[in-house]
Amino acid sequence: MKSRFSPTLLAALLLAASASQAATRYSLQGPVLGHVLDPDAGSLHRVDGIPGASGIGAPLSLDFLVAQATVASSQEFAIVRDEEGKFLFVNLTASPPTAVELEGALAGAEGAIISPTSQRAALYSAASGEVQLLEDLTGRPTEGETLQLAEGVGEWTAFALSDMGVVLAASAQAGAGSLYALSGSAGSTRIGAVQRVSDLAFFAGSNDAVAADTAANEVILIRDVVARRQTAVIASSSDEITNPFGVEVTADGRYVAVAMPGGVASVPVFGGTPVFTSCACAPTSLVPLAGGNVFQLTSDIRAPLRIVQVGAASRVLFVPALPEPEPVESK
Repeated sequence: MKSRFSPTLLAALLLAASASQAATRYSLQGPVLGHVLDPDAGSLHRVDGIPGASGIGAPLSLDFLVAQATVASSQEFAIVRDEEGKFLFVNLTASPPTAVELEGALAGAEGAIISPTSQRAALYSAASGEVQLLEDLTGRPTEGETLQLAEGVGEWTAFALSDMGVVLAASAQAGAGSLYALSGSAGSTRIGAVQRVSDLAFFAGSNDAVAADTAANEVILIRDVVARRQTAVIASSSDEITNPFGVEVTADGRYVAVAMPGGVASVPVFGGTPVFTSCACAPTSLVPLAGGNVFQLTSDIRAPLRIVQVGAASRVLFVPALPEPEPVESK
C-alpha cells in the first residue's frame, strides 16, 4: 500500500523536525553566564543567557548539599565543599553535572582558588598557611604539591593563584601586613609591605597581580610577583577608593574591577581616571562570570542578582530573582 503523504505535507513535517532539533540544540548549548550558590538550600544554579538578558535556572542535580563553591571563570568546573566538609570537583559541562571527591585533600582546607583562565586550582588553609596544588583538572583531579607559607607573620587574609602555578598571599599583623609570593621552585618570598589586604587577583597568563588594601584605601599593582616584584599604587582615596574589599582583572588585562560599598570602581591599568559605578545595592562579592569582564556583585538569588560589566563604560545589570515555586494545592 502506497503512502498517502503528499510532498507538501512531507516537507512540512521535515521542516518541523528540523526546527525541533534546532530548538533542542539551542536549549542544550545556549550561553551560560555563570553558576551561583544558594547557601540556604545548599544548591548550585546555572545562570543562563547574556548580561542584560539572563535568568536563574533550577538547581543542578547533585546528590549532596553544597556549603561553599568556587566556580572557574570558564564555567566548566567548580570546586565545592559539602555540608560534611568534604571537597569535591564538579564537572559543569556534563549533563547532568558529575562530582568526584578530592581524595587526599589538604587537612583543614578552608577554600579553593582557581587561576584566571581556569588552568590551575588549589586548596588553601589560612590557619596553617598551606596551599595544596591540584593536578589534572581535565580528568579526575588529584592532589599535587603542598606549599608552606612563611610562619610567624600574623593571619593570612587573601590568596590568589596564577596560570603558571604561583601563589600570592597577604598577611596582616598588628596594623601592618605583607605580600608573599610562593612557588615550588623559589619557596616563599616577601614582596613588600601593605596594611590589610582583603583580596588578590592575577592577570590572565601572567604573574602580574593586583591587591585591594582595605585599610589603606588603595589598589596595588604588582609586576611579576616572582622575579621583578615591582609594586605601584594605581588607585587610592584620591580616586574615591574607599574600603575596597574585592578585586578582579578583566580578561584583556585593561581594567581592574574594585568592589566597594555601594558599587564598583573600574581602574584603567594603562593610565586614566578610575570611574565609580553605583549599583544601588550592598555588594557582597566580586566573582568572575563568563565573558571576561562580567562579575557577580551580590549573592542572594531570591532577590534580583546584581552583576557588573566592566570597561570604558561600565554598567551594573541585574538578573531576575529565582522564581518562587508554585504553591501545591491541597485536595
